[in-house]
Amino acid sequence: MSGRAPVSEVDVVILGAGVSGSLLALLLGRQGLRVTVAEAKPAIATKGADFLKPRGLRILAEHGLLDVLTARGALRRTTIDFHHDGLPLLSYEFAEHTELGYYLVVPYAETVRAILEACAELPGVDIRYDTALVDVRAEGPTVTGARLSDGTLLTARAFVDASGSGTPLRDLVGPRRHAITYDHGLWMTTVPGTKARGQLYFGSDGWLAYFYSVTADLTRVFVGVPTELEEAVFLRRSVDLRGKLASFVTDEDGIAALDVGDFERVPVSAFTADPYHRGNVALLGGSTFACHPMTGQGMSYSMEDATVLAALLAGARDGNELEHLLEQQYEPRRLVHARLVEYGDNLARRYHDKDAYLRVHDAVLHGGDL
Repeated sequence: MSGRAPVSEVDVVILGAGVSGSLLALLLGRQGLRVTVAEAKPAIATKGADFLKPRGLRILAEHGLLDVLTARGALRRTTIDFHHDGLPLLSYEFAEHTELGYYLVVPYAETVRAILEACAELPGVDIRYDTALVDVRAEGPTVTGARLSDGTLLTARAFVDASGSGTPLRDLVGPRRHAITYDHGLWMTTVPGTKARGQLYFGSDGWLAYFYSVTADLTRVFVGVPTELEEAVFLRRSVDLRGKLASFVTDEDGIAALDVGDFERVPVSAFTADPYHRGNVALLGGSTFACHPMTGQGMSYSMEDATVLAALLAGARDGNELEHLLEQQYEPRRLVHARLVEYGDNLARRYHDKDAYLRVHDAVLHGGDL
């Protein structure tokens, strides 16, 4: 790393202003640490998970954010109805399986925005959009400096990659990624309307559909299609989407509102990574794991990871202690993630078979309670 720009000293540099990176910045900033967050995108990301289950809700409540989201129209929901080939399979009541008794549905951007607005009140937290990490200086496993695309040179005690993409920091950690792919694709659209309950439909031929309200007047719709049919359904449109959904979806109004031209493809895959840190660099969020969307819990788990990491970064007295704490208290998060990834994989591979799906469905794990 070279250049004549002045060097700024902070405590922690974070790549990525998504939900995990922004929450980590907030928690560190509230403890008086100086934090710089570099977000490569020009604005708050609009695409991400809409679901917050009990693990994440507890964290939001603890840090004064749950009431903010509720006041802004986040939807409290208690039930998800599951159907198979048009017949009821199960009704998942959160009150029966979780202490809180509900989950929250809120657009991803609104969750991130609420966290970042709280960050803006902290003089020690600096959020920079349209800014990427372009170079790092390291001495062995320890990163001593970083250069951002805006020309800023930074030194810090610790560096965190929460970007979910390839960066010089992730390259230094060098995690082995164990990826999982699926034989179905997911397509998403948003239509007018509201649903009091989540509605999840499975077909024995590998199709699925999920309807849930994301605001008071908008409903999100996901359609899962066997990979070999994606082009015919959404590109050539030689397969009648509405007609196919009508064969296993009972929500006639929801089907009628769909226009195949409004759907966009959503990547569906999962992975685990190992390790999560090297020296004074830690990975977080989408840089550590991804689970199948059927769990509805990736964001909540990442919030929990941010709270664990914040405590370690704030409590470590020096680099040696930080590395020890990361090894002893942060790396074990991989086991927690692996269990969730495996659970999502089991659901995703068995939903076409109702009996097999019911055998792997875990009521406690699905609700997100500890």
